[in-house]
Amino acid sequence: MEALDTDVLIALLQALENPGHPEHASAKAYLEELSRGVRKVALPLPVVSEFLTGLEPQKWPEVLTYLEKHFRLLELNKAAAIEAARFFKARLDQEPLKGQERQCVRTDTFILGIAKVHGCTKVYTKDKRMAALTGQGLEVEEGLPKAIQDPLL
Repeated sequence: MEALDTDVLIALLQALENPGHPEHASAKAYLEELSRGVRKVALPLPVVSEFLTGLEPQKWPEVLTYLEKHFRLLELNKAAAIEAARFFKARLDQEPLKGQERQCVRTDTFILGIAKVHGCTKVYTKDKRMAALTGQGLEVEEGLPKAIQDPLL
């Protein structure tokens, strides 16, 4: 199973808003595979929370219904908290972090810890900072996921 970071989720869902755009063909094919059950894709709940903050609250119920239908939503539990701490500690051992960057990395490590504990083997992100946190049995790939089969047209 693979998981998505917030920025990747946003980019994929933008393809739904403008499906005819040539740059969205691969994203649209990926989402179609997801709808058909060809892929199992997860969203750690911090991703859902970050995504919702960019929307008006009246849209949240509709969006949550869509996300629950198409993605597996992953919760933070004790095991995930321990994995997140391992990712965060490994990052702090490289270089101390302060302020805003520390908070951003902490959120990233929660996403990674949750994904790992729930059986994900890969997380897609557009965030260079998160991509640098790869390791500990979890691949972090920078960029959008590709469809198993490229769009035909």
